[in-house]
Amino acid sequence: MATSNTLDSNTPVVLAKRSSFVWLTVDSIMLIVLMVTVVLGVVLLANAGLIAACVGSTKVARLWNSRGLLTARLGEIAPYLGGITAVILINKLLQDAAARFARTYGFEATSLFYTIEGDFVAWLQSLFPEVTNLYFGTIYIFGYAVLLSFPLIGYLFAEDAVPYKTTVTAYAVNYAIAIVIYTAVLAYGPRVYAAEVSHGLLELFPQITGLLALANSAENVFPSLHTSMSMTVLFVALQTHSEFPRWTPVAVFLALNIVLSTMVLGIHWLVDVVAGVVLAWISITIANRFVSRQRPTTPIAAD
Repeated sequence: MATSNTLDSNTPVVLAKRSSFVWLTVDSIMLIVLMVTVVLGVVLLANAGLIAACVGSTKVARLWNSRGLLTARLGEIAPYLGGITAVILINKLLQDAAARFARTYGFEATSLFYTIEGDFVAWLQSLFPEVTNLYFGTIYIFGYAVLLSFPLIGYLFAEDAVPYKTTVTAYAVNYAIAIVIYTAVLAYGPRVYAAEVSHGLLELFPQITGLLALANSAENVFPSLHTSMSMTVLFVALQTHSEFPRWTPVAVFLALNIVLSTMVLGIHWLVDVVAGVVLAWISITIANRFVSRQRPTTPIAAD
């Protein structure tokens, strides 16, 4: 099939404007509220099950029944939560400016990515029947939310605060590095560039896709943050396997399926995914070194 190897520079802007126009209606706002409520409900239910299965009642009770330990733990992690909140806010505030800068001065890498990997994404899509888009779309949206949120709850009950601090620090590093790259590199995903790549997520969940378009610029594909954040969680899960052995296979399953979904749904190139894995490794390396240099945390005494 023919491939569209040229992009109208106005196309992403037009799409963004259309999305914004659609979402300004009252019905659309209500739909956004409904979707957010559904996602939050799924995430809460999934995390409740994961805490029961992967953390266990003993760990939960040990921290929860000692309000002094709980207060101390929350005090330890509060600066880290403040830090990641600041990084995400700065990232979102700079997102439009970074996109404009990239369109004007950034290195246009989309054609290079296609030259490197060709029709890999289209070939990968051909391996899966269209019905599997429902599975991968669910994994991409709900699985991702569960994967990233569980460490922020489950690691509260770890023996010490190191896993929590490492996770949050690595999240922040991912976002900080990503915004710099997004400013310097202009790249569009395969579903925008290659005619033979299907729009799996858009076809399945057009409303959710429109909502995601408001939160992310069309050029934010290199590296894949879905990949880097998922692999970050996986790397921390491997580090904490001895304490949370049941969480490790869950993290492996979700992370690898999320990474796969980014390509099956036509959102990312293989190059984006590889870059996302590298970014995750860099982020976790920086986080480990940063946390290890901080004052040792007070462990929760075993029963």
